[in-house]
Amino acid sequence: MYAIEETLKQSVKTSEDNTREKLEDLRNHVISKMDSIVQQQVAETKTIQETTQVELMKLMPLIKLVPLRSCRQAPKNESDKYMIKPGINTQPFEVLCEQTKFGGGWTVIQHRFDGSVDFRRKWTEYRNGFGKLDGEFWLGLEYVHQLTKNRPHELLVEIKDFHGNYGYAKYDEFEIGSETESYALKKLGTYTGTAGDSMLINWDEKFSTFDRDNNYWRCSNCAENQFGAWWGWHLSNSNLNGRYQNTTGDASAMYWNHSKNDHGGLSYSRMMIRDIN
Repeated sequence: MYAIEETLKQSVKTSEDNTREKLEDLRNHVISKMDSIVQQQVAETKTIQETTQVELMKLMPLIKLVPLRSCRQAPKNESDKYMIKPGINTQPFEVLCEQTKFGGGWTVIQHRFDGSVDFRRKWTEYRNGFGKLDGEFWLGLEYVHQLTKNRPHELLVEIKDFHGNYGYAKYDEFEIGSETESYALKKLGTYTGTAGDSMLINWDEKFSTFDRDNNYWRCSNCAENQFGAWWGWHLSNSNLNGRYQNTTGDASAMYWNHSKNDHGGLSYSRMMIRDIN
């Protein structure tokens, strides 16, 4: 009787061990299968993402050919040249969109950083624009007028001196008039920033070049004397289109006076506008 009981106990133990092993094998098989499925899904997702990225890269040149309403519609974090058409009756034109700074969506209208482009230009050149978008340039007063007349815009000015000191000035409104209005600075909103407000005094002033003097100082052509082109001139605190030179106390230099109040020449300036939602 004792032998039978021992035999039964051994048989039960063997059966339990076999069942445990089978369950463990089944568990390992399920885990392996799940891992395989997950890895397959990850691989498929990665393939889909890579394929999508490749297809998007193929489409980018086409996207850039389709006129946008403004730089706000340009791809996020993709600062580049795009065609825009701000109004129904406006012909498309190419602009440089800044998409990585200050929230993106900015249209660059002026950029200087090495003095390679001469900014002492005639009225027609300031009207139509000059330079290249991937270098130093002035977008053109007529383009800026077409942009700002259709929708409210804000202005951002970035500057840097020859010691690397950076500052910015932001105005929550910006609009210039038409050529018949001499591209006057019609709107200039509230200032915020670190560079100081050096443009408020230019509000409602007309734009002047050395060959078209529209300032109120009848005795002098400031655009001629200061080797630049700007809105108004009397008591002006800025001249971002002046000479590219590392000087102080010279009003013919490219300066933003409220940064240091010494007419110190700047090594960098960039003007950008953005339509307000």
